[in-house]
Amino acid sequence: MINRSYLPFLSAREYQDRGMGKWMGFFLSEHSSSLWEEKNREDISISLSMEEKVLFVRQLYTNVFLATFVSKLSNRRKVVSGIVKEIGRESISIKSDSGFLRLRWEDILDIQIEGVDLYES
Repeated sequence: MINRSYLPFLSAREYQDRGMGKWMGFFLSEHSSSLWEEKNREDISISLSMEEKVLFVRQLYTNVFLATFVSKLSNRRKVVSGIVKEIGRESISIKSDSGFLRLRWEDILDIQIEGVDLYES
């Protein structure tokens, strides 16, 4: 208990501090906003190995399948559908409805053939 006997006012001398109770409103708003950010965070972790990427892209290139590529561009996910037109050492070229797009190998997160789930057992 804190000694407040030197204070001139009775209300100040008898004041009972609520401790952490006074911070609960702040905590709840911060907690709510962090939960909202966690829920809306995009997972841009790399799911395919380089070997899997090369294998899928070569199959798409030789068989001319329409595919969906999930890539990361400036820490955001971007989904592109198109046909693989060119394979290079650093990147691949995809022809989509909006034109040609070049994706770097390390930016490709996932590849799906249109209408087919590659991970089915």
